[in-house]
This record gives sequence, structure tokens and C-alpha cells, in this order.
Amino acid sequence: METDLSRKPFVIVDLYAGRWVMSKIGHECFNFDPNPVDGKYYGYCPPYGNMDITRLGAGKKDEYIDNVMVIYTQKVSGSANREIIGFTDSARIYRQGIIDPTLGRRIPEDGKEVDCSYCIISDNLYDLKEYPVKYIIRSAEYSSSLFRGQRVFKGKHPDLDKEVISYLKRYLKDMSDEDSLVFQRFIQEEDVYEGEASSDGWSKEPQFAVSGGSKAVSKNAHISKLALLHAGYKCAADASHSTFNTSKGVRYMEGHHLIPCTYSNAVRFWEERKRNIDCEENIVSICPTCHRRVHFGSREEKEAILRVLYDKQIEKLRSVNLGISFEELLSFY
Repeated sequence: METDLSRKPFVIVDLYAGRWVMSKIGHECFNFDPNPVDGKYYGYCPPYGNMDITRLGAGKKDEYIDNVMVIYTQKVSGSANREIIGFTDSARIYRQGIIDPTLGRRIPEDGKEVDCSYCIISDNLYDLKEYPVKYIIRSAEYSSSLFRGQRVFKGKHPDLDKEVISYLKRYLKDMSDEDSLVFQRFIQEEDVYEGEASSDGWSKEPQFAVSGGSKAVSKNAHISKLALLHAGYKCAADASHSTFNTSKGVRYMEGHHLIPCTYSNAVRFWEERKRNIDCEENIVSICPTCHRRVHFGSREEKEAILRVLYDKQIEKLRSVNLGISFEELLSFY
């Protein structure tokens, strides 16, 4: 979303306590999974799925409120501290928990199958479980009963609010910067399978985030990993370039957006052509050395490698109405 995170109402929701501790099954078990019916995320807020939305800015008679950030935590083993494990930056939150059997959110409970309730709906969710930079909320620094109600609303502890927002902005910056080791790590850890079809990411409206006051594209690491898979984990600049094998058992290569995936470029191509440049057709597989050459080489070095990449990729770009001239591509660099 384009709204600065620091201006949003938010609530921190603590998961995996209560009944979950005993059975490892609870209504929150689907919070991090896109629903197969419509692809949305339906979140449960323990206990009982209800939320006092007046504390988020809703009127007393409102049934729901939109554009709320929800931050999920879980308990750190052996302590009262909590680790941030995910968040959604624009959710609709209902006052009362909702049960919808058509969504297929069913779990065993007390010897029978039940439908899980939800009060949080969002189109996206950032899963931070594998993010290498961790943020631990040290409960004792704020209140011994900080998570007793399994939720903490913005404004309760202003110092905590600032630290949490700063952490989430750092994550979004890392995820928007394809040159960061963090984003490349996310690409490597994505699971893809042989024969997986190309993504139609070009047709989906780009998503944006605000970090440090500037707007950036929220890139999809899975699409970049698909580009590597379909390129056979070979360097598009020179297929003879070798690196090393990753933990997934494939050669390490990096994903590079040929048309740079900047905020201004993303807005321009969406407004002019209804095309998202964070798509497989705009991503090339290159080795780390060539990737740095593209960004940091001399003008002559850049032009030479970009000509090779352009000639290999231009037909794919044209196939999704992203064709540009080589001169225009150079102007982006």
C-alpha cells in the first residue's frame, strides 16, 4: 500500500497460545495461508475471533473498519517475549467473528469437524518467519500483562509502536531492493517445481509500500524464482558462468528486472499499458558478478551486458506488451 505505515491504525495479534499449546490446532491455523476459494487471507484473532474495532477508529455502530495493519506475533520459547512473524498492511477487520462454511476452513475440535471463524480479511500477507532479521518484543519492558488479551493496540505503548514500525519498514525496504542479499535470499528459498507454468504476474496490479518516506514496489520473490527455474539456473549474460549450489540443490543465480522495477517505472507501465513489470518476462537469470556489472560497471560495461540481455529477452517482453527500444532501456540505467 502507498500509505505510510506510521500513519495507519494497527493491532498486534498474538497467535498460537491457549488451546493451540495443547493440540497445535486452532482457528488461527489458516492465518498465513491464502484461501483456495478466492486467494484472500482470512485471519482469526484469539480468543473467540472478536475485535474492539472502536480502538482502531471505527464508530460504535460500524460492523467493520478498512485499511488497518495487523501484526502477528508468537511466543518465544521459555520466555514471555514475543517474536513478530508476519503482518498485513491493509486489512478489513470485523467487530464480530464470522463463520463461512464455503471457505473450507475446517479443523477437528472436541471430536468433531468445525468451521474456523475469522474477523480479519486481507489481499496480501507478509510472512516474516524466514526473514533473517528478527524483532523480539520484550514484554517486561512494557507490561507484565502486555499480551494477556492476545492483542495490543496502537497507542498503548508509543515507544513500542515506533520500534515495530521501524522494523516493518526495514523489511519492506529489503523486499523491494532486488540488490539486497535479503531479497535474493527470499528468492533462493522459494519452492518451485519442474514443469511449473509461468506466472501471469504481468496482468496483476503492482503493490507498493512506503519505507523511509519513499515509495517502492513490493516484489514477488516466487516470480523471480520461476524465472531462474525456466532459465535452467544459467547466466543469461554468459551461460558458462559458474557459481555454487544452493541449499535447494540448484546453481546459485540472481533475478534481475531488465526494466528496473522502480516505483516510477511500475506506475508508468501500469497506467500506460496495464502491465506489471514485476513479471517473469521482465526478469533475467544472471550470476552475481554480472548482476553487479549491470549496476556498478562503467557506461561501456553496462551497455555491453545490457545489449546481450536485451537481445535475449525482448521477444518475451513484447509478448506481454512490455516491448521497448534498446535506447529506452539504456536510459533507465
